[in-house]
Amino acid sequence: MEDVWLHWELKRANFDTWCGYDGEHLFAAGAPTTVAYVRDSGHAERDDVLAYLLDEEGQPWVSEETLAEWWRGKRSFFPGDPAAEDPSTWIARAKLVGDQTLAREWLDRWAVDRPRDKATLSRLRYELADLGAFTEAASAQRESLVFVDNAWDAASAWQSLAGLERQAGNHGAAWEALRECRRALHDVSGWTEVGLGRMYVEELFLLAGSAGAELAAVVFAEADRQARQVPRLPLVVLRVAAEAADRVGDQDAARLYRRLRDAEQRRIDGERG
Repeated sequence: MEDVWLHWELKRANFDTWCGYDGEHLFAAGAPTTVAYVRDSGHAERDDVLAYLLDEEGQPWVSEETLAEWWRGKRSFFPGDPAAEDPSTWIARAKLVGDQTLAREWLDRWAVDRPRDKATLSRLRYELADLGAFTEAASAQRESLVFVDNAWDAASAWQSLAGLERQAGNHGAAWEALRECRRALHDVSGWTEVGLGRMYVEELFLLAGSAGAELAAVVFAEADRQARQVPRLPLVVLRVAAEAADRVGDQDAARLYRRLRDAEQRRIDGERG
């Protein structure tokens, strides 16, 4: 029962804990008994804790039923037997300690019996990319294209695929994905004014900065052409644009993008004081 004071200290430790640390922790010993314990105590935090525990009518804002449901959720999330732990937890813990091999083993266990639906493929794409398995991540992303049902999602999916193929070293496949992305963007109203359009342009410059010389020149020409249609390119795009221009040897474009990059940096610095 006396842990209510510790939980209160945790709850009010900072903004994040105030928002994210479950208030049910304070009631963990039971709602009515906790309120009675706090009310009868002489603790320095008594009034503040009591004000938190009670609603406007002076009743605990957590019922015994909702507290029991909260406990069930906690027990399912923190099982007593490690064998009952969700594979997703082991994936995260393996990555946390830097064991990529173990993380991959658990990811394979997680995926083996799951349906190849949109949610599974999305999770696989993210986890595989996070583990540096870009070729397999690209494969999962390509498989998920069957679930695309509108132009926006299609453009986003192709743009993501292009990035994965680029990081896998499959530059030709990345270029084809970007061409598909552009075709999908044709049906996205106002695409040049939204983040998706800017991400598409950025991916073009990134590919131009990593592909072989012949393909890099072709991709950079397209990147430069598309960039001129998209206003207010962010600093990150202007940086990779300048780098790509230098790499393909287009000095006029390099000077232009360096000038735009530096101007944007000065604008940001000015706003930040």
